[in-house]
Amino acid sequence: MKLLLMRCMRPPVRPLSRRPAACLLALLASACTDTRVAGGADVITVLNAGALARPLRASVDSFARANNLGHLRVEQENAGSIETARKITELGRTADVVALADTALFSGLLAPKLAGPVVPLGRTRMVLAYTPRSRGAQEISAANWYRILTRPQVEVGRSDPTLDPAGYRSLFLFQLAERYYGVAGLAARLEAAAPARNMRPKSADLVALLQTGNLDYAWEYESVARNVGLAYLRLPPEIDLGEPADAALYRAASVVIKNGGGGGGRGEAQPIVLRGAPIVFGAATLKSAPHGTIGNRFITYLTSPAGRAVLASYHLDPLQ
Repeated sequence: MKLLLMRCMRPPVRPLSRRPAACLLALLASACTDTRVAGGADVITVLNAGALARPLRASVDSFARANNLGHLRVEQENAGSIETARKITELGRTADVVALADTALFSGLLAPKLAGPVVPLGRTRMVLAYTPRSRGAQEISAANWYRILTRPQVEVGRSDPTLDPAGYRSLFLFQLAERYYGVAGLAARLEAAAPARNMRPKSADLVALLQTGNLDYAWEYESVARNVGLAYLRLPPEIDLGEPADAALYRAASVVIKNGGGGGGRGEAQPIVLRGAPIVFGAATLKSAPHGTIGNRFITYLTSPAGRAVLASYHLDPLQ
């Protein structure tokens, strides 16, 4: 309301003193037209995975234009998906929309707090991202990549599996690669080749390290690599977690991560067992959403042809 009153205080063409009440009402009505959604909210808060930062911001902007919401303010916060979920479960944070890089985390960590169904946003796959100056970049292929990554002095990065799905999906990929290539001990060697010093809270944080030459390779989502213009190597579909038809094969890989728990003195929470599955990003609204009406409208927009087109433009493959 303060913003609206400030707009009304701007000098009009005619002196305000001639018709003060009529002018004030007219200006308030004009200012309110199409700038607020039902429920009076002109703000949308979004907590999302780092890999969804660009697609979701573009989607919100497209949603605002489509609904003539020129004054919609976006409050967006990016983090690893597990970290995002824990902000809600452990820190009491809330948002109008939550978007995660693994739809399984909604049922595993957020189910009691959801206001509606989880909307799938799209699919992608794990790839090995690099730059032209990365060591071995001129010779790397789907047949020899694991030999290059385990060479001395080659720096490989990955995200933290306790905070980010790309982190535990990298570990899935290592296990699947060991089975696919028939090389005993390969999973452990690949994990050792991407040591803790090269881990970051979310996979999007690895992009700058690649671009500056601090890393030679990084485990990324294909959608992220394409959005930022990185070179990348596509791996066999049997190991890249991108093919729905290979879901049973992916499930052979598993990772146990620590569960931060809910606090409140209830003791240490049980570890979470995660199993390999095709990569699907998703979004949902919360019961505690501060602007639930606009959150629901935005979720509906994401399922529309226009919303799907925006996500596809950021290289998220539509689900069949």
